[in-house]
Amino acid sequence: MSVSSHMDALELPFEYCALHFLLRWEQRERALHEQIAGYPSLQHVRAALSYFQVARTFAGLESDEAAQAVLDALGQVDAESQLSPEKKVERLAARFEERFSQCNLSAASKLFWLKHRWPYIIYDSRAVNALRELGDGFGNPNYSEYCSSWRNQYNRHEMAIKNAASRLHEIRPFVRPWQRTDAELTALASQPWFLERIFDTYLWEMGGEG
Repeated sequence: MSVSSHMDALELPFEYCALHFLLRWEQRERALHEQIAGYPSLQHVRAALSYFQVARTFAGLESDEAAQAVLDALGQVDAESQLSPEKKVERLAARFEERFSQCNLSAASKLFWLKHRWPYIIYDSRAVNALRELGDGFGNPNYSEYCSSWRNQYNRHEMAIKNAASRLHEIRPFVRPWQRTDAELTALASQPWFLERIFDTYLWEMGGEG
């Protein structure tokens, strides 16, 4: 990333990121969350992996046997209540490596996020790039260190993120009509998982520069 593009990324407004995630949530991710958090079908699993652009790492996913293997691993690891969220993601990634010969931390974290949202943190290569540009160094792929770095940077920006989220009701005249009232939108935008995904959006945008 060049110095100029890095500076441009740092100037990315959280208001933009808040709106970007709100629209993604309302248009696609809310339905995916409801599917994965409930009683997901094999097609739901395929749709979730496709949406997050990680399906290609699961060889033969179009077969029911492969899709069922993903679904079974998610359910079995999720049931291991003694594990922390970070360890669950790492364990699920290890299960994926056993079955598909690829340790996919990104897919594991995204499936757990869709199932529970908070307190799971999405692992993404573009976010890794952004965190390193912000000065945090960690091994790759090391999910625990990534989460520590992610939370450190999130805490630095938390107030600005909350302020941006609190303004989302102002955009109503500029988007398609929806059912949420201003109060409902404000309540949604104040949820910890929603605020954290605003920061995900910020990192994703930063990590794609250059």
